[in-house]
Amino acid sequence: MRKWEGSWPENCIWPRPLTAGEGDFIDWDLIKGSRIDEACEELLEIREYYDGLVEEGILNEDYSLNEDYEPENEEEAVEYDPYEFEPEKGEEYWDNGFDADGWEEELIKHYNLLKLPLDEGFTADDIRRLIDYEFINENLLRQAFTRRAFAADHELSGCCEELEFLGDSVLNTIVTREIIRQLTDVNEMEPEAPFRTGKYDEGALTRIRSHYVSREYLSARAKELGLGKYILYGSGEKETESALEDSVEALIGAVAIDSGWDWDEMENVVDKLLCIQLTKPDRFLKKTYYEIFNTWHQKHFGHIASYEVYRSLSGYDCALRFSVPENDKGIRTAQRIDVRRESRSGAREEAAFEAYCFVRQEGLWLNLKDAGIIPNPEDSINQLQELYQKGYADTPAVYEFTEQERDTWYCDCIFSGVFGYGKAGSKTKAKKQAAFMALNRLMGIYRNEE
Repeated sequence: MRKWEGSWPENCIWPRPLTAGEGDFIDWDLIKGSRIDEACEELLEIREYYDGLVEEGILNEDYSLNEDYEPENEEEAVEYDPYEFEPEKGEEYWDNGFDADGWEEELIKHYNLLKLPLDEGFTADDIRRLIDYEFINENLLRQAFTRRAFAADHELSGCCEELEFLGDSVLNTIVTREIIRQLTDVNEMEPEAPFRTGKYDEGALTRIRSHYVSREYLSARAKELGLGKYILYGSGEKETESALEDSVEALIGAVAIDSGWDWDEMENVVDKLLCIQLTKPDRFLKKTYYEIFNTWHQKHFGHIASYEVYRSLSGYDCALRFSVPENDKGIRTAQRIDVRRESRSGAREEAAFEAYCFVRQEGLWLNLKDAGIIPNPEDSINQLQELYQKGYADTPAVYEFTEQERDTWYCDCIFSGVFGYGKAGSKTKAKKQAAFMALNRLMGIYRNEE
Protein backbone atom coordinates (compact mmCIF):
# COMPACT_ATOMS: atom_id res chain seq x y z
CA MET A 1 0.00 0.00 0.00
CA ARG A 2 1.35 3.40 -1.01
CA LYS A 3 1.75 5.66 2.02
CA TRP A 4 0.64 9.21 1.31
CA GLU A 5 3.08 11.73 2.75
CA GLY A 6 1.87 14.98 1.21
CA SER A 7 0.76 18.11 3.03
CA TRP A 8 -2.85 19.11 3.64
CA PRO A 9 -4.22 22.68 3.76
CA GLU A 10 -5.47 24.04 7.06
CA ASN A 11 -9.20 24.63 7.53
CA CYS A 12 -9.97 22.40 4.52
CA ILE A 13 -13.58 21.24 4.32
CA TRP A 14 -12.35 17.75 3.41
CA PRO A 15 -10.29 15.66 5.87
CA ARG A 16 -6.89 14.53 4.68
CA PRO A 17 -6.45 10.99 3.31
CA LEU A 18 -5.72 8.35 5.95
CA THR A 19 -3.09 5.65 5.85
CA ALA A 20 -3.35 2.15 7.33
CA GLY A 21 -3.67 2.21 11.10
CA GLU A 22 -5.02 5.75 11.30
CA GLY A 23 -8.58 6.79 11.99
CA ASP A 24 -11.35 6.58 14.53
CA PHE A 25 -11.87 3.71 16.96
CA ILE A 26 -15.40 2.63 16.09
CA ASP A 27 -17.66 0.14 17.82
CA TRP A 28 -17.92 -2.72 15.38
CA ASP A 29 -21.65 -2.97 16.00
CA LEU A 30 -21.99 0.49 14.40
CA ILE A 31 -20.06 -0.68 11.37
CA LYS A 32 -22.78 -3.24 10.66
CA GLY A 33 -25.25 -0.38 10.18
CA SER A 34 -23.36 1.27 7.33
CA ARG A 35 -22.54 0.29 3.75
CA ILE A 36 -19.30 -1.67 3.62
CA ASP A 37 -17.21 -3.56 1.08
CA GLU A 38 -16.77 -7.33 0.70
CA ALA A 39 -13.66 -7.40 2.90
CA CYS A 40 -15.55 -5.83 5.80
CA GLU A 41 -18.51 -8.14 5.22
CA GLU A 42 -16.21 -11.18 5.36
CA LEU A 43 -14.73 -9.94 8.63
CA LEU A 44 -18.22 -9.51 10.08
CA GLU A 45 -19.12 -13.04 8.97
CA ILE A 46 -16.06 -14.32 10.83
CA ARG A 47 -17.20 -12.60 14.03
CA GLU A 48 -20.73 -13.96 13.64
CA TYR A 49 -19.31 -17.45 13.14
CA TYR A 50 -17.31 -17.35 16.37
CA ASP A 51 -20.21 -15.77 18.26
CA GLY A 52 -22.28 -18.72 17.06
CA LEU A 53 -19.70 -21.10 18.54
CA VAL A 54 -20.03 -19.27 21.86
CA GLU A 55 -23.81 -19.71 21.75
CA GLU A 56 -23.40 -23.43 21.02
CA GLY A 57 -21.05 -23.75 23.97
CA ILE A 58 -18.03 -24.84 21.92
CA LEU A 59 -16.25 -21.63 22.96
CA ASN A 60 -16.36 -19.83 26.29
CA GLU A 61 -17.51 -16.22 26.64
CA ASP A 62 -13.89 -15.06 26.24
CA TYR A 63 -13.70 -17.06 22.96
CA SER A 64 -11.35 -19.65 24.43
CA LEU A 65 -12.01 -23.32 23.72
CA ASN A 66 -14.48 -24.93 26.10
CA GLU A 67 -12.76 -28.18 27.03
CA ASP A 68 -15.88 -29.39 28.87
CA TYR A 69 -18.17 -29.04 25.88
CA GLU A 70 -20.18 -32.14 25.13
CA PRO A 71 -22.16 -32.37 21.89
CA GLU A 72 -25.81 -33.31 22.28
CA ASN A 73 -25.52 -35.91 19.55
CA GLU A 74 -24.14 -39.09 21.12
CA GLU A 75 -22.19 -40.14 18.01
CA GLU A 76 -20.51 -36.73 17.79
CA ALA A 77 -19.81 -36.84 21.55
CA VAL A 78 -17.80 -40.06 21.14
CA GLU A 79 -15.71 -38.62 18.32
CA TYR A 80 -15.36 -35.09 19.76
CA ASP A 81 -11.85 -34.08 20.86
CA PRO A 82 -11.51 -30.39 21.88
CA TYR A 83 -7.76 -30.46 21.23
CA GLU A 84 -8.32 -31.30 17.56
CA PHE A 85 -10.88 -28.55 16.98
CA GLU A 86 -10.32 -26.51 13.79
CA PRO A 87 -12.54 -23.53 12.84
CA GLU A 88 -14.39 -23.58 9.52
CA LYS A 89 -13.55 -19.92 8.81
CA GLY A 90 -11.32 -17.20 10.20
CA GLU A 91 -8.41 -19.58 10.75
CA GLU A 92 -5.99 -16.64 10.73
CA TYR A 93 -7.58 -15.39 13.96
CA TRP A 94 -7.50 -18.76 15.74
CA ASP A 95 -4.82 -19.85 18.22
CA ASN A 96 -6.48 -22.09 20.79
CA GLY A 97 -9.13 -19.39 20.88
CA PHE A 98 -10.54 -16.60 18.76
CA ASP A 99 -8.31 -13.48 18.74
CA ALA A 100 -11.17 -10.97 19.05
CA ASP A 101 -8.84 -8.05 19.67
CA GLY A 102 -6.76 -8.74 16.58
CA TRP A 103 -9.91 -9.25 14.52
CA GLU A 104 -11.42 -5.96 15.73
CA GLU A 105 -8.20 -4.08 15.01
CA GLU A 106 -8.19 -5.40 11.45
CA LEU A 107 -11.86 -4.53 10.92
CA ILE A 108 -11.49 -0.97 12.20
CA LYS A 109 -8.26 -0.45 10.25
CA HIS A 110 -9.91 -1.50 7.01
CA TYR A 111 -13.14 0.40 7.74
CA ASN A 112 -11.19 3.61 8.36
CA LEU A 113 -9.57 3.26 4.95
CA LEU A 114 -13.06 3.39 3.42
CA LYS A 115 -14.69 6.14 5.48
CA LEU A 116 -13.82 9.77 6.05
CA PRO A 117 -12.82 10.68 9.63
CA LEU A 118 -15.68 11.75 11.85
CA ASP A 119 -13.80 14.34 13.89
CA GLU A 120 -12.76 16.73 11.13
CA GLY A 121 -15.93 18.85 11.05
CA PHE A 122 -17.20 17.20 7.88
CA THR A 123 -18.92 13.93 7.05
CA ALA A 124 -20.10 12.42 3.81
CA ASP A 125 -23.66 12.74 5.14
CA ASP A 126 -23.79 16.29 3.76
CA ILE A 127 -23.58 15.04 0.19
CA ARG A 128 -25.37 11.76 0.92
CA ARG A 129 -28.50 13.68 1.85
CA LEU A 130 -28.15 15.75 -1.32
CA ILE A 131 -27.96 12.82 -3.74
CA ASP A 132 -29.66 10.15 -1.61
CA TYR A 133 -26.69 7.79 -1.86
CA GLU A 134 -24.36 6.45 0.84
CA PHE A 135 -20.83 5.68 -0.35
CA ILE A 136 -19.05 2.50 0.61
CA ASN A 137 -15.67 4.06 -0.13
CA GLU A 138 -16.02 7.72 0.79
CA ASN A 139 -12.55 8.47 -0.58
CA LEU A 140 -14.11 8.21 -4.04
CA LEU A 141 -16.36 11.05 -3.02
CA ARG A 142 -13.43 13.26 -2.12
CA GLN A 143 -11.60 12.33 -5.31
CA ALA A 144 -14.64 13.47 -7.33
CA PHE A 145 -14.10 17.02 -6.04
CA THR A 146 -10.29 17.05 -6.29
CA ARG A 147 -8.94 19.20 -9.12
CA ARG A 148 -5.74 18.24 -10.92
CA ALA A 149 -3.95 21.36 -9.61
CA PHE A 150 -4.89 20.54 -6.01
CA ALA A 151 -3.65 16.97 -6.43
CA ALA A 152 -0.33 18.29 -7.75
CA ASP A 153 -0.01 20.83 -4.93
CA HIS A 154 -0.48 18.16 -2.26
CA GLU A 155 1.16 15.15 -3.93
CA LEU A 156 -2.02 13.11 -4.37
CA SER A 157 -1.91 10.20 -6.78
CA GLY A 158 -5.14 11.05 -8.62
CA CYS A 159 -7.85 13.65 -9.19
CA CYS A 160 -11.41 14.01 -10.48
CA GLU A 161 -10.45 13.58 -14.14
CA GLU A 162 -10.37 9.79 -13.83
CA LEU A 163 -14.00 9.88 -12.72
CA GLU A 164 -15.22 12.58 -15.13
CA PHE A 165 -14.76 10.27 -18.11
CA LEU A 166 -16.99 7.65 -16.48
CA GLY A 167 -19.55 10.16 -15.28
CA ASP A 168 -19.88 11.76 -18.71
CA SER A 169 -20.65 8.37 -20.29
CA VAL A 170 -23.10 7.38 -17.55
CA LEU A 171 -24.81 10.76 -17.75
CA ASN A 172 -25.35 10.58 -21.50
CA THR A 173 -26.68 7.03 -21.24
CA ILE A 174 -29.13 7.76 -18.43
CA VAL A 175 -30.43 10.96 -20.02
CA THR A 176 -30.86 9.08 -23.31
CA ARG A 177 -32.69 6.24 -21.55
CA GLU A 178 -35.03 8.69 -19.84
CA ILE A 179 -35.77 10.50 -23.11
CA ILE A 180 -36.40 7.22 -24.95
CA ARG A 181 -38.54 5.92 -22.08
CA GLN A 182 -40.80 8.98 -22.07
CA LEU A 183 -40.85 10.23 -25.66
CA THR A 184 -40.75 7.10 -27.84
CA ASP A 185 -42.55 3.77 -28.04
CA VAL A 186 -42.43 0.31 -29.58
CA ASN A 187 -45.34 -0.75 -31.79
CA GLU A 188 -45.42 -4.53 -32.08
CA MET A 189 -48.00 -4.20 -34.87
CA GLU A 190 -45.28 -2.88 -37.18
CA PRO A 191 -42.71 -5.70 -37.27
CA GLU A 192 -40.66 -4.08 -40.02
CA ALA A 193 -39.82 -1.12 -37.76
CA PRO A 194 -41.34 -1.43 -34.27
CA PHE A 195 -39.35 1.39 -32.68
CA ARG A 196 -40.89 4.82 -33.25
CA THR A 197 -39.77 8.25 -32.13
CA GLY A 198 -43.16 9.83 -32.82
CA LYS A 199 -43.06 13.53 -33.63
CA TYR A 200 -39.53 13.88 -32.26
CA ASP A 201 -36.91 13.05 -34.86
CA GLU A 202 -33.26 12.28 -34.14
CA GLY A 203 -32.30 15.95 -34.25
CA ALA A 204 -35.00 16.97 -31.76
CA LEU A 205 -34.10 14.16 -29.35
CA THR A 206 -30.45 15.12 -29.60
CA ARG A 207 -31.24 18.76 -28.77
CA ILE A 208 -33.32 17.70 -25.78
CA ARG A 209 -30.47 15.56 -24.49
CA SER A 210 -27.93 18.31 -25.19
CA HIS A 211 -29.83 20.64 -22.88
CA TYR A 212 -29.39 18.32 -19.89
CA VAL A 213 -25.74 17.42 -20.49
CA SER A 214 -24.58 20.91 -21.45
CA ARG A 215 -21.97 22.80 -19.46
CA GLU A 216 -24.45 25.59 -18.80
CA TYR A 217 -27.08 23.30 -17.32
CA LEU A 218 -24.69 21.14 -15.29
CA SER A 219 -22.84 24.13 -13.85
CA ALA A 220 -26.15 25.85 -13.04
CA ARG A 221 -27.37 22.73 -11.22
CA ALA A 222 -24.07 22.50 -9.33
CA LYS A 223 -24.56 26.09 -8.16
CA GLU A 224 -28.17 25.48 -7.16
CA LEU A 225 -27.19 22.42 -5.14
CA GLY A 226 -24.22 24.14 -3.51
CA LEU A 227 -21.63 21.67 -4.85
CA GLY A 228 -19.10 24.42 -5.48
CA LYS A 229 -18.07 24.63 -1.83
CA TYR A 230 -16.82 21.03 -1.92
CA ILE A 231 -14.41 21.49 -4.86
CA LEU A 232 -10.72 21.35 -3.93
CA TYR A 233 -8.98 23.94 -6.10
CA GLY A 234 -5.25 24.26 -6.57
CA SER A 235 -3.26 27.39 -5.78
CA GLY A 236 -4.30 30.25 -8.05
CA GLU A 237 -7.47 28.51 -9.27
CA LYS A 238 -10.92 30.07 -9.07
CA GLU A 239 -14.42 28.70 -9.49
CA THR A 240 -15.44 28.26 -13.14
CA GLU A 241 -18.40 26.79 -14.98
CA SER A 242 -16.09 24.08 -16.26
CA ALA A 243 -15.06 23.07 -12.73
CA LEU A 244 -18.69 22.98 -11.60
CA GLU A 245 -19.64 20.85 -14.60
CA ASP A 246 -16.71 18.51 -13.92
CA SER A 247 -17.80 18.06 -10.30
CA VAL A 248 -21.24 16.81 -11.38
CA GLU A 249 -19.77 14.36 -13.91
CA ALA A 250 -17.09 13.12 -11.50
CA LEU A 251 -19.66 12.64 -8.74
CA ILE A 252 -21.76 10.47 -11.06
CA GLY A 253 -18.63 8.53 -12.03
CA ALA A 254 -17.80 7.97 -8.36
CA VAL A 255 -21.29 6.55 -7.75
CA ALA A 256 -20.87 4.25 -10.76
CA ILE A 257 -17.66 2.77 -9.35
CA ASP A 258 -18.85 2.63 -5.75
CA SER A 259 -22.20 1.02 -6.57
CA GLY A 260 -20.68 -1.59 -8.88
CA TRP A 261 -22.50 -0.06 -11.86
CA ASP A 262 -25.91 -0.39 -10.24
CA TRP A 263 -28.14 1.37 -12.77
CA ASP A 264 -30.97 1.91 -10.31
CA GLU A 265 -28.59 3.73 -7.96
CA MET A 266 -27.02 5.72 -10.79
CA GLU A 267 -30.39 6.75 -12.23
CA ASN A 268 -31.56 7.90 -8.82
CA VAL A 269 -28.44 10.03 -8.31
CA VAL A 270 -28.68 11.54 -11.80
CA ASP A 271 -32.32 12.37 -11.12
CA LYS A 272 -31.35 14.14 -7.88
CA LEU A 273 -28.59 16.07 -9.61
CA LEU A 274 -30.29 16.94 -12.91
CA CYS A 275 -34.05 16.70 -12.31
CA ILE A 276 -34.82 15.75 -15.92
CA GLN A 277 -38.16 17.38 -16.72
CA LEU A 278 -39.82 15.96 -19.84
CA THR A 279 -43.44 16.74 -18.99
CA LYS A 280 -43.53 19.35 -21.78
CA PRO A 281 -40.87 18.26 -24.29
CA ASP A 282 -41.95 20.84 -26.90
CA ARG A 283 -40.59 23.47 -24.56
CA PHE A 284 -37.19 21.92 -24.00
CA LEU A 285 -35.56 25.20 -24.99
CA LYS A 286 -37.85 27.13 -22.70
CA LYS A 287 -37.86 27.10 -18.93
CA THR A 288 -40.18 24.74 -17.07
CA TYR A 289 -42.08 25.93 -14.01
CA TYR A 290 -39.60 23.89 -12.00
CA GLU A 291 -36.73 25.96 -13.41
CA ILE A 292 -38.64 29.24 -13.23
CA PHE A 293 -39.62 28.77 -9.59
CA ASN A 294 -36.19 27.52 -8.54
CA THR A 295 -34.49 30.48 -10.20
CA TRP A 296 -36.80 32.84 -8.34
CA HIS A 297 -36.28 31.01 -5.05
CA GLN A 298 -32.49 30.93 -5.46
CA LYS A 299 -32.40 34.64 -6.26
CA HIS A 300 -34.49 35.65 -3.23
CA PHE A 301 -33.33 33.16 -0.59
CA GLY A 302 -29.94 31.89 -1.73
CA HIS A 303 -31.00 28.26 -2.24
CA ILE A 304 -33.51 26.23 -4.21
CA ALA A 305 -36.73 24.99 -2.66
CA SER A 306 -36.83 21.50 -1.11
CA TYR A 307 -38.51 18.81 -3.25
CA GLU A 308 -39.08 15.47 -1.50
CA VAL A 309 -40.39 12.90 -3.98
CA TYR A 310 -41.64 9.49 -2.84
CA ARG A 311 -43.06 6.57 -4.80
CA SER A 312 -46.66 5.75 -3.84
CA LEU A 313 -49.09 3.06 -4.97
CA SER A 314 -50.62 5.36 -7.57
CA GLY A 315 -47.56 7.30 -8.74
CA TYR A 316 -45.23 9.78 -7.05
CA ASP A 317 -45.89 12.15 -4.15
CA CYS A 318 -43.97 15.41 -3.99
CA ALA A 319 -43.74 17.55 -0.87
CA LEU A 320 -42.43 21.01 -1.80
CA ARG A 321 -41.18 23.24 1.00
CA PHE A 322 -40.43 26.81 -0.01
CA SER A 323 -40.16 30.34 1.33
CA VAL A 324 -41.93 33.56 0.44
CA PRO A 325 -40.79 37.12 1.25
CA GLU A 326 -41.82 38.73 4.50
CA ASN A 327 -45.09 40.57 3.99
CA ASP A 328 -47.92 42.48 5.64
CA LYS A 329 -50.62 40.12 4.29
CA GLY A 330 -50.49 37.62 7.12
CA ILE A 331 -48.87 34.99 4.88
CA ARG A 332 -46.32 32.74 6.58
CA THR A 333 -42.84 32.89 5.10
CA ALA A 334 -42.52 29.07 5.25
CA GLN A 335 -44.90 27.21 2.94
CA ARG A 336 -45.55 23.61 1.87
CA ILE A 337 -47.39 22.13 -1.10
CA ASP A 338 -48.15 18.41 -1.63
CA VAL A 339 -49.07 16.91 -5.01
CA ARG A 340 -49.32 13.45 -6.59
CA ARG A 341 -48.63 12.64 -10.22
CA GLU A 342 -47.82 9.59 -12.35
CA SER A 343 -44.13 10.40 -12.80
CA ARG A 344 -41.36 11.78 -10.60
CA SER A 345 -40.67 14.73 -12.88
CA GLY A 346 -44.39 15.39 -13.32
CA ALA A 347 -44.89 15.60 -9.54
CA ARG A 348 -42.04 18.08 -9.21
CA GLU A 349 -43.30 20.17 -12.12
CA GLU A 350 -46.85 20.31 -10.74
CA ALA A 351 -45.63 21.25 -7.26
CA ALA A 352 -43.46 24.02 -8.71
CA PHE A 353 -46.40 25.26 -10.82
CA GLU A 354 -48.72 25.44 -7.81
CA ALA A 355 -46.07 27.25 -5.76
CA TYR A 356 -45.46 29.64 -8.68
CA CYS A 357 -49.19 30.41 -8.95
CA PHE A 358 -49.51 30.88 -5.19
CA VAL A 359 -46.66 33.38 -4.97
CA ARG A 360 -47.92 35.34 -7.99
CA GLN A 361 -51.55 35.41 -6.85
CA GLU A 362 -50.47 36.76 -3.47
CA GLY A 363 -48.46 39.49 -5.19
CA LEU A 364 -45.13 38.31 -3.75
CA TRP A 365 -43.28 37.38 -6.95
CA LEU A 366 -41.73 40.76 -7.71
CA ASN A 367 -41.62 44.08 -5.93
CA LEU A 368 -42.00 46.65 -8.70
CA LYS A 369 -43.01 49.58 -6.53
CA ASP A 370 -39.70 51.29 -7.21
CA ALA A 371 -39.44 50.33 -10.88
CA GLY A 372 -40.95 53.65 -11.98
CA ILE A 373 -43.01 52.03 -14.73
CA ILE A 374 -46.68 52.52 -15.53
CA PRO A 375 -47.88 50.05 -18.19
CA ASN A 376 -48.37 51.77 -21.53
CA PRO A 377 -49.74 49.81 -24.52
CA GLU A 378 -47.68 51.75 -27.05
CA ASP A 379 -44.43 51.49 -25.09
CA SER A 380 -44.93 48.07 -23.48
CA ILE A 381 -42.16 46.35 -25.48
CA ASN A 382 -39.59 48.90 -24.34
CA GLN A 383 -40.92 48.76 -20.77
CA LEU A 384 -40.32 45.02 -20.56
CA GLN A 385 -36.81 45.56 -21.90
CA GLU A 386 -36.26 48.27 -19.27
CA LEU A 387 -37.31 45.88 -16.48
CA TYR A 388 -34.82 43.33 -17.78
CA GLN A 389 -32.02 45.91 -17.91
CA LYS A 390 -32.82 46.99 -14.34
CA GLY A 391 -32.39 43.41 -13.14
CA TYR A 392 -36.04 42.54 -12.47
CA ALA A 393 -35.71 39.49 -14.73
CA ASP A 394 -32.85 37.14 -15.62
CA THR A 395 -33.64 36.98 -19.35
CA PRO A 396 -35.28 39.37 -21.84
CA ALA A 397 -38.80 38.88 -23.15
CA VAL A 398 -39.33 36.14 -25.76
CA TYR A 399 -41.91 36.62 -28.55
CA GLU A 400 -43.38 33.92 -30.80
CA PHE A 401 -45.59 34.66 -33.80
CA THR A 402 -48.12 32.59 -35.75
CA GLU A 403 -50.37 33.63 -38.63
CA GLN A 404 -53.61 31.73 -38.06
CA GLU A 405 -55.80 33.70 -40.52
CA ARG A 406 -55.18 35.98 -43.43
CA ASP A 407 -53.96 39.38 -42.23
CA THR A 408 -54.23 38.27 -38.58
CA TRP A 409 -51.18 37.74 -36.40
CA TYR A 410 -51.03 36.03 -33.02
CA CYS A 411 -48.16 36.72 -30.65
CA ASP A 412 -47.15 34.99 -27.39
CA CYS A 413 -44.89 36.82 -24.97
CA ILE A 414 -42.96 35.16 -22.14
CA PHE A 415 -41.18 37.32 -19.58
CA SER A 416 -39.94 36.23 -16.14
CA GLY A 417 -42.37 33.31 -16.18
CA VAL A 418 -45.35 35.52 -17.11
CA PHE A 419 -47.32 34.87 -20.30
CA GLY A 420 -49.17 37.35 -22.47
CA TYR A 421 -50.72 37.19 -25.91
CA GLY A 422 -51.91 39.55 -28.60
CA LYS A 423 -54.01 39.38 -31.77
CA ALA A 424 -53.85 42.10 -34.45
CA GLY A 425 -53.59 42.79 -38.16
CA SER A 426 -49.82 43.33 -37.93
CA LYS A 427 -46.97 41.65 -36.10
CA THR A 428 -46.00 44.90 -34.38
CA LYS A 429 -49.45 45.52 -32.91
CA ALA A 430 -49.82 41.89 -31.83
CA LYS A 431 -46.40 42.09 -30.17
CA LYS A 432 -47.34 45.26 -28.28
CA GLN A 433 -50.59 43.69 -27.05
CA ALA A 434 -48.74 40.58 -25.84
CA ALA A 435 -46.08 42.67 -24.11
CA PHE A 436 -48.76 44.89 -22.50
CA MET A 437 -50.65 41.88 -21.13
CA ALA A 438 -47.44 40.35 -19.73
CA LEU A 439 -46.50 43.69 -18.20
CA ASN A 440 -49.92 44.06 -16.56
CA ARG A 441 -49.77 40.57 -15.15
CA LEU A 442 -46.26 41.07 -13.92
CA MET A 443 -47.28 44.20 -12.03
CA GLY A 444 -50.46 42.62 -10.68
CA ILE A 445 -52.91 44.54 -12.89
CA TYR A 446 -55.20 41.84 -14.33
CA ARG A 447 -57.40 42.69 -17.26
CA ASN A 448 -60.41 40.99 -18.75
CA GLU A 449 -59.00 38.80 -21.52
CA GLU A 450 -62.25 38.30 -23.36
